[in-house]
Amino acid sequence: MAGGGNTEAMKVSDVFILVGISMLAAGFIMHAWVSPVEYEIEDGESEIIEKSFLLMKNDKLDIIIDHEGSNPIYVTVYSGGDSYQLIPQNMQFSTDLELQYDFTAEESGNYMVNIRVGSNNGDNINSSGQIIIDVQRSLMLDFIVYPIGAIMLAFGLYKRKQDQSAEVMDAELN
Repeated sequence: MAGGGNTEAMKVSDVFILVGISMLAAGFIMHAWVSPVEYEIEDGESEIIEKSFLLMKNDKLDIIIDHEGSNPIYVTVYSGGDSYQLIPQNMQFSTDLELQYDFTAEESGNYMVNIRVGSNNGDNINSSGQIIIDVQRSLMLDFIVYPIGAIMLAFGLYKRKQDQSAEVMDAELN
């Protein structure tokens, strides 16, 4: 040490405990901060919203559009050279409606979601509402940090208990 003092080396059990707790905390933060993407639709010129997603095979995109107004909404997903025009699952013709679109990726890759409110000619829109895009993963690979962190923490605690029982105790016998 720079100050001339000495300290004992960090034990392997402490390293495993520290890394295990860190992985559990990081996994919790990773899942707590993931939230759906939200957009607002406002009156004015026709609006185009584009968002890119990296999807694996069989991942789902859930698109919910809470729409108030008379303008049409077109949802298209692009992947490479392919385009998929999505049709809402609950098509109701009224001025206040909630449209839900589901898209399942056929293969892994980058997908571009294009949501157009209004017509192509740039007319003013008379709509308002909210768009929520959520990704549902088919493989739960992002949950792998929990068992790995728990195993490392358990091993660190086991190793610490084993090291403490094997320590030599200094005692004076009279």
